[in-house]
Amino acid sequence: MSAILCTSAMHFSSLCPHEPKYRDASGHLMAKTVQLFRKNLSRPFNKQNCEALMGTALLVNYISWFDLDFLHGQTKLDLSKDQLFFLTPGIIELWFRSMPIFIDQGSILADVARHSPRFHIEQALVSWGHDPERFVGLLMDIWDDPRYQGESGPLKSDEPTSCAWRLLLGMENQIPHASPKSPLAEESCEEDTHNQSLTHLKEVITDVTDKFTSPTHPAASMVLSSQSDRSVFETLLHRISPLLCCASLVSGPMRCDMTSISADIEELFFGVPVLCSGPIARWISDGDSRILVLLCHFYRGAQILLSKERNWWGYTRSCVMERLILDELKSRGLNVDLLI
Repeated sequence: MSAILCTSAMHFSSLCPHEPKYRDASGHLMAKTVQLFRKNLSRPFNKQNCEALMGTALLVNYISWFDLDFLHGQTKLDLSKDQLFFLTPGIIELWFRSMPIFIDQGSILADVARHSPRFHIEQALVSWGHDPERFVGLLMDIWDDPRYQGESGPLKSDEPTSCAWRLLLGMENQIPHASPKSPLAEESCEEDTHNQSLTHLKEVITDVTDKFTSPTHPAASMVLSSQSDRSVFETLLHRISPLLCCASLVSGPMRCDMTSISADIEELFFGVPVLCSGPIARWISDGDSRILVLLCHFYRGAQILLSKERNWWGYTRSCVMERLILDELKSRGLNVDLLI
């Protein structure tokens, strides 16, 4: 209930920014929500509470998107306290624990797990004659540019986001992202096919949870050893590039209509920070210039593609953070020309 009230107070705050009562209420409720959420996550997990916990987790992500209180009192941009990137990895661990239960119960949340907004966006872009990976090479040039490189140590297995990172790697290893460049396949409506798909998903999730929760399991060790920082950055770019491609088409001279995939665009923007665990979270915490450039493009894309009214939870953050990140990069002598 605290999460629902907090989200409502934040929405009212966005509608009435000059009314301090909504801002004050949301601040109080946010602290209570996070405290209760963490407390409940530490309790035994079962089919009676898993839907409520996952629903709360999704609301916490909305709350984290809207919350900019970590900026108060800062004279230099410090993202290490931004809970959007450091609280939400818990959603990944919760997802892996709850999804087998959702599948057994026939929960609507099980169907949500089968939906890939990134894939749908990529398919649409390909059908329109555009390359959804166009920004990957452009932004990898930033990674390879010595001016943007800094010192970065290895990821420690006991860092708060490391377990979520291993689980994500395990899932990607078991179910690689499908190529959007193949012909559009019709989705089967057959109940048996649907159930088989969910059964397979449950088996994969259970297997990944068993093998990748611990960093010392041979399967986890093998996958982790194959990951370089450069490949991690490139994987993140593959996730974000379709959004940047859409933003460039909307802001370009042709003004491409994105109505048919607007829900997928919104869902992918909402979910990207949840995936920023492991090395990515470390780069964000350290203020790595390369990840700051990528975040700047991400937030610029959100301003272009998200509705100020419908997507109130993300629009203000995107405007504020783009400006602050550009200022921080400029203070480092890095004048970035955004590609969108």
